[in-house]
Order: sequence, then C-alpha cells, then structure tokens
Amino acid sequence: MRADGLSKGAGTAGSEAVLRLALKLDGAVSGLVAALSLLGARMLDEALGLPAWLHWGQGGFLAVYAAALWYGATRETVVRPIAVAAVVLNVVWALGCAALLTAGWFAITTLGVCYVGFIGVAVLVFASLQVAGLRRAAA
Repeated sequence: MRADGLSKGAGTAGSEAVLRLALKLDGAVSGLVAALSLLGARMLDEALGLPAWLHWGQGGFLAVYAAALWYGATRETVVRPIAVAAVVLNVVWALGCAALLTAGWFAITTLGVCYVGFIGVAVLVFASLQVAGLRRAAA
C-alpha cells in the first residue's frame, strides 16, 4: 500500500487512463478505416482518386496497427513501447498525408483531399493525446 491508501496497481491504472483511452480510440478508428479500406477499395478508388492498391495496403497495415494498439492498451499495465511507437507512427502518417496531398502523385478528387487531410489531422490529435497520456503515466 502507498501512503495515500491506494495499491500500486490502482495508482498506475489511474495515471494510465488517458493513455489507455487515447490508444483505444486510435485503435478503434484505425480498425474502422482498415475495414473501409479493405472492403471498399474499388469504390474509394473512384471517389477519392487514390488507387485501390493504396487502400489495400493502408487497410492491411491499419488492421495490424489497430490490433497492436488494442493489445497494448488492454494489458494490466499499458505496453509503453507500443504507445511510443503509436506516437511516432502517427506523426509519420501525418507527414505521409501531407506528402500525398502536395506531391501530385495521384489525381486526388476534392473528396479525396478532404479525406486525406482529415486523416492527417486526426492522427496528429491521436499523437497529442498519446503524448499527454505518456507524460501523465510517467508522472
């Protein structure tokens, strides 16, 4: 028992709550985007102006990523290396979105620009929440 009357596990769980939530939200959204990408790649190809192979690749990656996030968030103690990797990957993903929008590799539709831009912003929000959770858990 600690001086405040809480067991070590109870204090850790409370300090990790923000990190757990951030990882679970990121995992849930990534899982949904994975399913959309894998199941709707041909439809998304036309609507967004991005090739089906890109959606399939994104979907495959995000399915594994989502599972890893959920695993890391649901252990008794959050798996810190997974949380740190999530921050790095989210920042890299946002940079990839920016590159996709500015490089002119594909004839991206207006809807595609909105989709990629929204994803870029969303992953930065997830990264920010995860950093806040990591800091709080370390305190």
